[in-house]
Amino acid sequence: MTGGAALAVASNGTPSFNLTLNGADQTATYTLPVQATDPRGSGVGWNLTVTSTQFKDASSHTFPTTASSITAATNTCSTGSTCTAATNGITYAAFALPAGAVAPAAVKFFNAAANSGLGKMDVNATVSVAVPANTFAGTYSSTVTVSIVSGP
Repeated sequence: MTGGAALAVASNGTPSFNLTLNGADQTATYTLPVQATDPRGSGVGWNLTVTSTQFKDASSHTFPTTASSITAATNTCSTGSTCTAATNGITYAAFALPAGAVAPAAVKFFNAAANSGLGKMDVNATVSVAVPANTFAGTYSSTVTVSIVSGP
């Protein structure tokens, strides 16, 4: 039996959150859903990396570059797929999601140890966003980029 195609990662939804400003510092959360596919059959593992632009509105108001952090991540087999669940070795205490006016270098936020993460799985990271009390009302957006690379 020979291995399949290359590693792949795709968005598995549209992350968002809503928050009503109340004059106090607040924290909102959203789920960053991705689908990771490892059809190679080699068992060498893989990892997901992430970077982002800082939250910004149409008037160029921004959140601090340190506003977002990943607090947890889970993985399950995708619907209709048989997989070997990923054994993730990343801890999420104080795990900052990198952000800048231009997205900075990506960091590893989830990994599949050797002999795990085979097949197609859904990975859901919980992202916490610190919203300062002095935030201007508006609609803010950020571009989050997730990539997959070989090796745990």
